[in-house]
Amino acid sequence: MDRDEQLSKQGIRRADRRLMADMNRNLVFNVLRTGAVSRADVARATGLSPATVSAIVTDLIENGLVSEVGHGKSRGGRPPLVLRLNDERNYAVGLKFVPDGIFLVVTDIRAEVTFSEKVEIDWAPVTREGTLGAKGSGSGSVLDHICLGIESSAHKAGVGMENIRGVGIALPGLVDSETGTCRYSLSFSWSDVPVSAPIARRLGRPVLADNDINALTVAEQWFGRGRGVDDFVVIFAGNDVGAGIVVAGNVYRGAGGAAGEIGHLPLLGEAQLCRCGRRGCLEAVSSDEAVKRYVAEALAAGGRSTLAGRGPSQLSVAEVGRAAEAGDAVARGAIERAGRMLGLGIASMVNMLNPRLVILAGAQAGPLRWEAAIAVVRERCFAGIDREVDFFVDSVDDVDWARGAACIVLGELFSSPMYRNVDLAPAKARL
Repeated sequence: MDRDEQLSKQGIRRADRRLMADMNRNLVFNVLRTGAVSRADVARATGLSPATVSAIVTDLIENGLVSEVGHGKSRGGRPPLVLRLNDERNYAVGLKFVPDGIFLVVTDIRAEVTFSEKVEIDWAPVTREGTLGAKGSGSGSVLDHICLGIESSAHKAGVGMENIRGVGIALPGLVDSETGTCRYSLSFSWSDVPVSAPIARRLGRPVLADNDINALTVAEQWFGRGRGVDDFVVIFAGNDVGAGIVVAGNVYRGAGGAAGEIGHLPLLGEAQLCRCGRRGCLEAVSSDEAVKRYVAEALAAGGRSTLAGRGPSQLSVAEVGRAAEAGDAVARGAIERAGRMLGLGIASMVNMLNPRLVILAGAQAGPLRWEAAIAVVRERCFAGIDREVDFFVDSVDDVDWARGAACIVLGELFSSPMYRNVDLAPAKARL
């Protein structure tokens, strides 16, 4: 009887052993993510035998994921070889789709941005045709412009496509992350548009797409404030209002990718028309557009302000924020009103999910909106559970969004094999 048959009789199947081997590799890889260490350090940290660690490390080195960077301090014998993640052969490209184009970044394996740029794209053909391959107003298709932008960014970053592990895409809307399809996007007027597959076929690289706030959440989970936190929420308030959710260490996307759409929570007693076509949505009364509308309403009611004479379409939320900081009562009132409404949505999230951490992202109007929101959270949370929550405010820009998209790829490299969506490592490494 061979070893496979013996193990099968003990209830251990070949697939089980492969999963165990993959999980061991993942343990080793994540220890190396913490910094330069020796094989002995890895064995101590993981509890794996020195022989197992040595075999895994050799495999990772052969596949370009890990490199030896010299000798460490001796503890009474030969100085150990020090290992670290290979920063020179492992990169990701992240894309943030915006109404007039794409922001691209190239990051190393530690999510450090090495290059960024914007490429202008006319999305109108996609709206009409429902495919990225639709012909644009200029030469080539929308797909051509996206792929050329990715290849150009890799070249300008000095890394080449051969060192790109994968491409991550972040866009607003409902995104099926398993198929890489945008099911619905108000910002782009898209419905069931395949995003990942056509780009992957053209580039010959794995391409992962997700909702943009989920992408930010992945970045926080692997490389930001959420690292090591099992339960946290990222709240974004801008033109859109939404949330990214991490439960028990995993990003929660829901059955169809729509989890976290708090912008469309219905608020009893509110009748403001939302851009989704329904009335009383949280987004309609707490977004950037709501702030500008509140300013217009206050001016129409006779309020005095440095913003007088300008309608919502002529204002930016950043301007309203600056006016509020300068003491403008109308501007301050508009921001705080939107913040209080936002606080209702955040309080609902805290009451439902009981997170340890809430990261507040965006909000160009400055701290007033978040201060008003958190004040409402303190009032509305059940049994004082908000006292167990750490709140942090992080400003984000387009490069941050694109970096979040790259982190979708990097997160797959570091995530447990049990929860991985796609294997980005070379076949031999099987991380």
